Amino acid sequence: MASAQAAVLNAVREPLSVEPLAVRDPRDGEVLVRLGASGVCHSDLHAITGDLPMPLPCVLGHEGAGVVEKVGAGVQRVKPKDHVVLNWVPFCGSCWYGSANMARDVPRLIDLYRAGKLKLDELITRRYKIAQVSDAFGAMEKGEVARGVITF
Repeated sequence: MASAQAAVLNAVREPLSVEPLAVRDPRDGEVLVRLGASGVCHSDLHAITGDLPMPLPCVLGHEGAGVVEKVGAGVQRVKPKDHVVLNWVPFCGSCWYGSANMARDVPRLIDLYRAGKLKLDELITRRYKIAQVSDAFGAMEKGEVARGVITF
């Protein structure tokens, strides 16, 4: 069983706690990713403020980038050592975001980035270490940061 550090929300409107966490091996259709960075997201902020009720305690952070460590049975699109970007995106199927074709659109974005026409680093307004995770959400709530990234 692997281990990780996690940003845990134990109570609404309380600072997050960075805690060790045991991570089981992936089940059928699941992938285990070692994160290198995670985004500071408004849906996480809404969980902290209680506007998005979550069962507590809960681990926050659903946007990230890392490397695949293990895959469960039946996983065919990625393999260990693949670099991946993670995001939870509910979609409606009718707006641009909900109707995007990931197989078509993501490679286009990657091509733009590689050609120097999409400057992703300029979108990051502040970087935080995982021990500063509560500071990152506090800054977001105050409007001091637009796009923060948590590094491990």
